[in-house]
Amino acid sequence: MRFKSIKKRMAIFLMIFLLIQIVAVTALNSSDAKKEWQQSKQNSLEMQQKYNEAKIKFAGDQSEENKQAVVDSGKDVLNAALDEVSSWLEWKKIEADESNDITDDLRNTIKNDIEKNNAKIAELRTDVAGVNNQVGLGLVFLKMIGKYTELLTDVARDSGKILVYKGNKYLDTADNYESKLRESAEKISDNQDIISKLNVAKAELNEARLNVNKAEASYEQVTLPGTPLIKFAEGNNYMRTARMNLISAMSNLNSAYNLMIVRGR
Repeated sequence: MRFKSIKKRMAIFLMIFLLIQIVAVTALNSSDAKKEWQQSKQNSLEMQQKYNEAKIKFAGDQSEENKQAVVDSGKDVLNAALDEVSSWLEWKKIEADESNDITDDLRNTIKNDIEKNNAKIAELRTDVAGVNNQVGLGLVFLKMIGKYTELLTDVARDSGKILVYKGNKYLDTADNYESKLRESAEKISDNQDIISKLNVAKAELNEARLNVNKAEASYEQVTLPGTPLIKFAEGNNYMRTARMNLISAMSNLNSAYNLMIVRGR
């Protein structure tokens, strides 16, 4: 009876573990803010197409009218790009507000970075409004690239922090699972192979935790000046390794659990 009870609790645990991940994905896909971002992204592509057409027309006939059309369509492209980024930031702000998977401190950090970048967008809109020739278009475009790099840096750093937080939560759950299995396994007389599986799992969980810590250190260095993209990629590599550690640990935990079920019959 004791092992049937363990089996039931472990089955419930695994269901909850999977549901947490499914709900997170569903929340992302059902966001109205995400749909608005996707629409603004499509509009940005359409504005880019019109700008390209205006440049082609100007190349064939360099009249003042066609020159102005290039400037006007270029400004439309820049504004559409800003709209796209703005709607993306709004989506991420709502996502942070609705998420139950992050701490209030992390949520506030994300929202502060979003507000900081919204202020940059407002400044760039003023710059775009002041453009009256192709040289001005080029200068504002270059400025936008610099601001976009800053935005990507903030996004990468915040994304890394979210990955680390969630990774630690999964590891906490897995550690708890391993402890409960070990506690029950120690009550079984013929348990050497079960304990061996649990020892391997524990070692993998410890290694996963070490890699998550390394990832966190890398993500903290995603700043400007510096090498943010390199540090972000470095953090992602550590997180991928931690994920493989966790998968290996879960495999050994499941093997130990199955052995316990057989011995408990």
